[in-house]
Amino acid sequence: MIEGLGVYGSGTGNIPKTKSADAAMGKDAFLKLLVTQLENQDPLNPTENTEFVAQLAQFSSLEGIQNLNTSLGDMKGGIDALQQFGSASVIGRNAKAEGSAFIYDGTPKKLGFSLGANAPSATLVISEPSGKVVKEIDLGQLNAGYNEAEWNGAGKSGQADHGLYSFSIEAKGANDKSIASKTFIRGAVTGVSLGANPALYIDGIETSRGLVTEIY
Repeated sequence: MIEGLGVYGSGTGNIPKTKSADAAMGKDAFLKLLVTQLENQDPLNPTENTEFVAQLAQFSSLEGIQNLNTSLGDMKGGIDALQQFGSASVIGRNAKAEGSAFIYDGTPKKLGFSLGANAPSATLVISEPSGKVVKEIDLGQLNAGYNEAEWNGAGKSGQADHGLYSFSIEAKGANDKSIASKTFIRGAVTGVSLGANPALYIDGIETSRGLVTEIY
């Protein structure tokens, strides 16, 4: 049985710098180039006032854009941090996510899946991490959409040990053609992982936040 709830990870990841801020000419370099141009201009043919004003306007625009980029980067970092720490509020709630791995702890396990079409016959296949099949359960005829089946831990040679398993669905349609399916895991959220790849721990299984379909 999985014990303990928590938030895993200690950072929110580094915010990538924008290409324009690093690769483009900075405002200090722009100003230095402008001063150098004024110092070395031909006294008999000085820079026109209009050209000088236009260069100053370019400098002002460059400074404004760089300041805006900095401000937007700071705002993005703050929003990302709030979203990630806010995800800790789901700890203790139940969730459903795409996935096939689960932990068997001795109690019957409900396993969810969806079918792309009505299936005259379907089989639930329970496997060990090595790929060895532990149990095949005939589910009979099933309708398209979301379905659930329960595994009580019974294997081919007795009760299965506690630990990590996975499941899949083999569904057949007309002319014995395979029907597309998706598998889902369900359970309590026991923790969240922060950082560049935020995730939830559903019944102890790390699941990418993008795969979560329901929280209830």
